[in-house]
Amino acid sequence: MYKLFYKISLVSIIVLSAVLLYQKHTYAYHTLVKVDPLPHTKALISQDNYVDAQEYLEYFMQFDYVQKIPEAQTLLTNIKTKRESFEYQSTKIFEGIYTGTSDEIEGQISAIGSDFFFIGDLRDLFIEGSHYFKDEKVDRVLVSLSTIGLAASATTLFTLGGSSVAKGGISVLKLAQKSKSIPGWLQRYLSRQSMQAGKSTGKSIGRSKNITSLTTLFKQITDLKQTLGLQNTLKILSKTKNIDELKAMSKLSKRYGRNTPLMLELSNTKLLTHADTLKHYDKGTVKLATAYGNRGFTHLLKGGEKHFIKTTKRMKSYAKIGVKGEIWKVFLWMMKHLSDTILIAMLSIASLLLLPFRKIKVLA
Repeated sequence: MYKLFYKISLVSIIVLSAVLLYQKHTYAYHTLVKVDPLPHTKALISQDNYVDAQEYLEYFMQFDYVQKIPEAQTLLTNIKTKRESFEYQSTKIFEGIYTGTSDEIEGQISAIGSDFFFIGDLRDLFIEGSHYFKDEKVDRVLVSLSTIGLAASATTLFTLGGSSVAKGGISVLKLAQKSKSIPGWLQRYLSRQSMQAGKSTGKSIGRSKNITSLTTLFKQITDLKQTLGLQNTLKILSKTKNIDELKAMSKLSKRYGRNTPLMLELSNTKLLTHADTLKHYDKGTVKLATAYGNRGFTHLLKGGEKHFIKTTKRMKSYAKIGVKGEIWKVFLWMMKHLSDTILIAMLSIASLLLLPFRKIKVLA
């Protein structure tokens, strides 16, 4: 009886070690850990960033594992109640008019609306002018955009709204600058293009009203805003490194819509850098990869779509093994904490102990 138990134990160790080694290097279950959205959502709320908190939590609510968490439902309801309150919305509207920026759509509408009637551009020029006379730092990009904005406003009046697209793009860029979302390359690009526009007529852009060289950029940003919404457009702008990336982001937004910025963040920019590969995969599969964060995309890109789907389906089935999946949790823990060296050692020692050693008679 003892010998039988001994052999069964050794065989079990051999099988377990072999299975763990195989699964680690074939399916890598231990690397695929689903993102828990609650900690980050709570962190955003503590920063009074209810817009991003709702967007982040709502994105993950499309996955079954988050829908089953009662706390997630309660948290989402509380966020919506806060954003729908009269006090909160009125504060954001005033914020948009007074400062020209806001994280809420109500404040952003009031900020952009003021720009379309000269008020916003004059307000920003007055603010920056007061900084200049007080020997304080002047935001030259904002001054440039406000000057261009006044020129575009005049052109819009003369053309009966023909330059409204450019005006919209300028307003988005002003919001981006005030919210620190406009990248350095775009600041330099605007300054360079503004100077070239002035040189083409021998006058400054404010006097020449010539914004032709910038209309393509403004239209591209306006198109992004229509696809993603204003807040997400600002996020996209902040992540770009050059004009080519801005164009690439525009293509991504047409495929993934308003989820583009968040998916880009969850993938650690792999959504952009591997766009040519991912465009051949089903959008549902790419979204599923975001539930596992950056590692989900690593697994998807390394093994391909079919392998990734097969892995996640197996994980879902294995999670039902044992009481509340406890056996599966132990299995995952072992894959994560037992190195290949330990597993190979366990397999080798158990195999050696299982061999039928016989006494070797020494012949005299």
